[in-house]
Amino acid sequence: MGLGKPLADGDCVLADWPGGTRFAGTPRLSLDPTCRDQAPDGQVVAFAEAASADEARKLGPARCEELTRELRDRLADVRSHAVVPSGTGFEAAGRRTACLVLGAHGPLYGPLGERRRFGTAFADTATMQKRDCLDVRSNREARLVPCGGRYDQQVLGFTRLGADVTLAEARTSSDAACARDVAPRDYGFDPSVYEAGSWTSDGPWKSGTHVVVCTVRRQNGGTMGGTEP
Repeated sequence: MGLGKPLADGDCVLADWPGGTRFAGTPRLSLDPTCRDQAPDGQVVAFAEAASADEARKLGPARCEELTRELRDRLADVRSHAVVPSGTGFEAAGRRTACLVLGAHGPLYGPLGERRRFGTAFADTATMQKRDCLDVRSNREARLVPCGGRYDQQVLGFTRLGADVTLAEARTSSDAACARDVAPRDYGFDPSVYEAGSWTSDGPWKSGTHVVVCTVRRQNGGTMGGTEP
C-alpha cells in the first residue's frame, strides 16, 4: 500500500506496480498533493462502504466499478481500481473501500471530473472528457470553462491513430481522423456551420495508445453557446 493514512476523497495518487506492469498485483501508492507536479496516475473519486472487512474484500472492487462507471465512460483511457482495506485496517479506513480511477496505460496528469477547476489549463488531454467545453488560447493550450457561457470547442469523443503515426504527424492529421470517426453531424451539429477539431498531447504517445480527443467548433472560428446545437 505505502500510505501512512487512509485515502481521502480527491486524493491524487502515483501507483508503483510490482514488476512495472499496470494493474498486475497490488501497487504501492503515494500522494501528489498538488495533483499536478508529479504526473499523478489517478484520483480517489468515490468510496464503497461495507459492513465488514470480509464484505469489503468480496464486494469492494465490483462496487467501485459501478461507482466510477459514469466518469470512466466520459474519459478516453482509464480503469477502476479498488483499494480494499485489510482486516486490521478496516476501521481506520472508515469501513469503506477507496475507489480510484487510474490511467489505463499511463498517467492522467491531473484531477478528474468535477474536481477540475474552471479556468485551469489542461496539462494533458488525458483528463479531457466528453462534453467538456474549452476556451482555446492557442493551438497548444485549452482551458476548461462552464458550458453555460461562451466557449470555443466542445469535446465529443475520442479516436486512436495508428501505431506508426508520430505525434508531429498526428497534429496535422488528427482533425481529419476526428471528422471521420467522431463526426459532429452525428451529434446534431449542422455540417454547414460546424467542423471537427482535435487535441493531441505527449501523454498518449508516451503510453503508446495514440488517443486523440475529438471536438466540434464553428467553421468561422466564432464562439459557441450552451444551447448548441
